[in-house]
Amino acid sequence: MLKLVFSHVTKQFAGKKVIAQLDAEVQGGCITAVTGTNGSGKSTLLKMAAKLLLPDAGKVIAKDGEQELCKEVYRRRLALVTPDFHVYPKLTARENLDFFLGLRRKKPLSDEEYRSLLARVGLSETVIAEKYAEHFSTGMKKRLHLAILLGSGADIWLLDEPGANLDAEGRTMVRREARLAADAGKLVLWATNDPEEEAQADACIALSGN
Repeated sequence: MLKLVFSHVTKQFAGKKVIAQLDAEVQGGCITAVTGTNGSGKSTLLKMAAKLLLPDAGKVIAKDGEQELCKEVYRRRLALVTPDFHVYPKLTARENLDFFLGLRRKKPLSDEEYRSLLARVGLSETVIAEKYAEHFSTGMKKRLHLAILLGSGADIWLLDEPGANLDAEGRTMVRREARLAADAGKLVLWATNDPEEEAQADACIALSGN
């Protein structure tokens, strides 16, 4: 089973500790929420989980069973959805999917796979056909981010405010797909201020912003 272990993790910025001596385990097969007020370190924790930031002290260890995953293997198995991620504005939805998923897949998406991904995230193929992503609403771009996540085949999901900029239907879709992923044994770690997302989680890491 997949596992992320935070062992005595500390992170500070400009001399201020944001996360101090954190010990936590995140298990595959369940949804773990990271909660806390703004500035408490939720996004920082996800970036350390993705190995985009290094802790100032302690370790973040990824395991499959008892075997520790090396950085290269780990990065191939994870997908990160964050407000910092942007699709290419001068590409269509199909072109963005082909580009980002082409970094992982040996074959491009088939037409059937493309339509299936759009349907899962609630994007209308008729509405977005041939449109550049720069003409998408913020919510439509977020749905496209999530389509890239679903198409990636990643079994480690790191989601920063996954329901932000989505309407009620979109937030329901995110919770549904996260539950399906967890039920399939994937590891889902999401940073959230959404009470419904927090309520759906099976476990919680509450940060205080030390």
